[in-house]
Amino acid sequence: MKDIKTIILGLGACTALFSCSDFDEVNTSPITATIEYVKPQFALNNSIAQAKMDPGVSERIVVYNWGSAARVIGEMSFLNVGRYSDDYTSSYYYPCICNSIKNATLAINTADQQLASGTATAHEQKFFPNVKQFARIWRAYLVSEFTDNFGPYAIEGFMGENPVFNSEKEVYAFILKELKEASEAIDTSVEAEGDEGSCDTFGNNFNATKWKKLANSLRMRYAMRLSVVDPATARSEFSAAAEGLNVITTQDEIFAVPENNGWDNLTGVFTRSFDDQVLSSTVANLLTNLGGVKVADMYPRLASNVKPANYLGIRYNRHYVANTDNPTKQYWMDGIPENLDPRALKIFCLPDDAEAENYIDKYLDKSAKDFALLAVDESGKPIPSAEKQDRIAIDATKCWNGYPAGTRATWSSTVSYNELVSNGYGPGCTLPMLGSDYCSGKARIYFAPWESYFLLAEAAEYGWISNITPKEAYELGIRSSFEYFGVSEYADQYINSTTRNRLGTSVAFDDTVEPTSEVMTYRDGYTNTDQIQEVVYNYPTASKTLYGKAMNDHLTKIITQKYIAQMPYQVLEIWNDHRRLGLPFFEIPANESDLIGSDMVNVLKKDSWKNGQQWDFYPQRMRYPTTLDNADPENYQKAVELLGGSDVIITPLWWSLGSNQK
Repeated sequence: MKDIKTIILGLGACTALFSCSDFDEVNTSPITATIEYVKPQFALNNSIAQAKMDPGVSERIVVYNWGSAARVIGEMSFLNVGRYSDDYTSSYYYPCICNSIKNATLAINTADQQLASGTATAHEQKFFPNVKQFARIWRAYLVSEFTDNFGPYAIEGFMGENPVFNSEKEVYAFILKELKEASEAIDTSVEAEGDEGSCDTFGNNFNATKWKKLANSLRMRYAMRLSVVDPATARSEFSAAAEGLNVITTQDEIFAVPENNGWDNLTGVFTRSFDDQVLSSTVANLLTNLGGVKVADMYPRLASNVKPANYLGIRYNRHYVANTDNPTKQYWMDGIPENLDPRALKIFCLPDDAEAENYIDKYLDKSAKDFALLAVDESGKPIPSAEKQDRIAIDATKCWNGYPAGTRATWSSTVSYNELVSNGYGPGCTLPMLGSDYCSGKARIYFAPWESYFLLAEAAEYGWISNITPKEAYELGIRSSFEYFGVSEYADQYINSTTRNRLGTSVAFDDTVEPTSEVMTYRDGYTNTDQIQEVVYNYPTASKTLYGKAMNDHLTKIITQKYIAQMPYQVLEIWNDHRRLGLPFFEIPANESDLIGSDMVNVLKKDSWKNGQQWDFYPQRMRYPTTLDNADPENYQKAVELLGGSDVIITPLWWSLGSNQK
């Protein structure tokens, strides 16, 4: 009997978490196991759990890199401002993603070996071919994750060949081919038996129909990735995948890995208490006023904290940086906007809002009242008193403000006198934060029905498909997201709303009138603080954005809604959309000096924002780890050559809009 050496080391997650009884026997001899005891589902289980990431990896990648680049949470002074840590990839992410791909490949090979050996039972002879296809689907996802982060990838890696890096175009052709073939090969009449289904880390009991839908849904996602660089292929692949709409469209079809609040592969990606995962100014602008649903109607207890829809807040121009195209820059909202997207307070909790179901208090010895603005004169210099520097007291209790991009990176002296953002505890106490359900572990989503609908809406908008209209798919996507967040009672009002968020975008699909300047109100933070004043509010200039076309057209609406629905788990896919389309609007990071330590140091200067957005003001990829260069310098150089630019964060990927506007 052929022996399989060491391949089951590290597969204990299947036993400890999912009680795959056959594996208990194998685990008694972890060095040598005969082939009849090694099941393909064990390796697949381990691959999925590894890719879910333990807290050490997820904090460094999901939070500091993807979440930062996607602007879903406050920047953590990292990827969104061009900063990078080789240790994060070399020691954490690169081994994680490579081991996940290796184990997915092992699952494929083990299925073939089991069937060829003649040791598989009559049921396994039907079940293992399906497991092989499930593993191919999952590996296609993993390969996309690798190439969407770094660029070129070695397709033959872990396949028994000497791997040579392939271009991103070749990688995407491989991904789409794998998904097509795997979907077609799945036998939906075969069901898992006994403990087999408990090895499905997604909790779907290896339901063949659901896995087939996942394959088709992912094929739509990756076909859409080519919409800019190769629209003909994108259309062909997408229309084939969407035929019959045999894709994920219901809540019970969501592919998500349940999380816990411990320290293993299934621990939640947002559970580290020392990460102040606060609302970003990008998201605050997107959610404010969008949908026209009143906060006081959703949460009557917050009525006394609500401010009028046309009120911007208190202007503190001496304490917030002006060098950015953020239309709400330098305003502090001393309350809650009259209207908020109904999902806003399901995702984020307000400072010191102890009555909220998702309330979290990460700093028990601090409150929203403990931070202030240190007094400065009109030139920005401090005004000391006889005993200590004067302070402008701020009560941030139940206030809605976002963390401005670029603030934490210490490139701006203006914010040094602003304890709300410069104090180590300030952001976590004075700004809305990811709610307790995310911070204690929920379920990390990999694909959900709203994404299917928004992909279909975009494809229909391009005229690629005719089995659903853009408006129908768009509205179904919103309703699906509202169902997930438990706010369906507001869906009709929301979908028909023409009120604009702070970026000039409304929800109603047929409302495509572009925003114009409006008169709004504010209070001055230094003089006449009680007097309401008027100001002409200017929405972003469409021609100066990455997208460059509009602030309220159909595509902007689709991607805006997709962005909101994907928060907070699909931060990588959000970043992918922004790189592909420049949507939704991400303000230019504010800075008053050179970005020392950033890959953007030579391109994003203090006055760059005045000329409009450029692709190299935003992260386009992650650098390859130095371990790759050290281990295989020839192959590393091949990868960089295929990348078409330097191995830096601002080099755009092949499929991105930035790359195709060179």
